[in-house]
Amino acid sequence: MTPLNKLLAGALCLGLAACSSEKETEPGLGKIALTMAQARLKKKDVEQASKAKPTPGVTREQMQALGRPVVFVSVPRFGSGVAAVELAKNGPFRTYMGADQATVTLRSGIVTATRGLFVDLIAQDLSINPDDLFRGNFPKTYSKTQRHLTGESTLITHEYACAIAPAPETQTLDVFGKTHTVRQFTELCRRKGRAFQNDYWVDPSSNVVWKSNQSVSKEVGHVTLQRVVQ
Repeated sequence: MTPLNKLLAGALCLGLAACSSEKETEPGLGKIALTMAQARLKKKDVEQASKAKPTPGVTREQMQALGRPVVFVSVPRFGSGVAAVELAKNGPFRTYMGADQATVTLRSGIVTATRGLFVDLIAQDLSINPDDLFRGNFPKTYSKTQRHLTGESTLITHEYACAIAPAPETQTLDVFGKTHTVRQFTELCRRKGRAFQNDYWVDPSSNVVWKSNQSVSKEVGHVTLQRVVQ
């Protein structure tokens, strides 16, 4: 486990132990904290994005020619990738649709919902303001709620205990031939029976998330999002 992951694992255990007293607002977190402390978030227990890279099949110039904001969305587990164009705005939420009719909704670069995937993320909520996720002091600890539909069309809800922290140094990120100076943020989330790691590459001055790997469901795994056209 890397030093950053050790820091996050410690923050998760400490943060959740503190939260466990708030039984009315964070039910069950004490039990989750105990489970996490026992597991110690070993690397092999944490789901991460596949390193498989689907062939884009589209260029930056072609995406810019669409005349609207574009996010390239890929699902490494399925080997698929598509340019998704901004379809709708609703306050802080932005919904993007690809040629396959699948959609992803983002708030401040954080996935809040998907439609058209094998097992969709019906909704995702954080206990802190997503606009502040990459600002302030770190590590941060918070809870994340994910809702999915089962094969029997039953809505199930899972609550995860999460922690996030940035790498100490900035790096250069290439997104379809354009480079950005970013800091990589690592997020660890866990509930009993499942843990996953998300990664975000964020502009330190504007907080724009230029790239991210985010878990949407156990069956689908992670989606990789690259912001191509603002």
